[in-house]
Amino acid sequence: MICRDKADYAATMHFMFRIVRDGVAYMESGFSPRVFSRIWPESPYFDPFYTELVFVHSETEAVEFPDNVIVAWPSELTQGVILGIHFRVDMDESDLAERREDRNVLTLEEFGLPYPLTVADLIDNWEKVIALWNSFTPLEQQVIRAGAEDRLETGANRYRP
Repeated sequence: MICRDKADYAATMHFMFRIVRDGVAYMESGFSPRVFSRIWPESPYFDPFYTELVFVHSETEAVEFPDNVIVAWPSELTQGVILGIHFRVDMDESDLAERREDRNVLTLEEFGLPYPLTVADLIDNWEKVIALWNSFTPLEQQVIRAGAEDRLETGANRYRP
């Protein structure tokens, strides 16, 4: 069975998914019903044929896997998520107090992540990134995810590798 946390993480980070259904490959984004309805056991469309979710670095790598493997890779919006994560990690105690955020100051290093965080880190160290992600408040998570496109459009790319 596919790990729910891993699938949710991929959608949250704006990854693209490749799922093959009846010999046809579909490229989906976010919380796609075509993907998620097939991997959640409680769904009437659950399909045990899909046995694994694999992260790769690009769409090119995704085609190398058998049809029973769902493959996910970062989209362009993933960089916007990283920019949002950096903004939140850079907040000190006074920033948190001013924004009324109820959490401690966070650093990438305390989660075993390098600074700056890269798209590759979201793939290769996804378990560490999800631990960091879960340290943000639900509101912060929502703001980071929802603002990904705006951060890219405004040129907020000082952390771009």
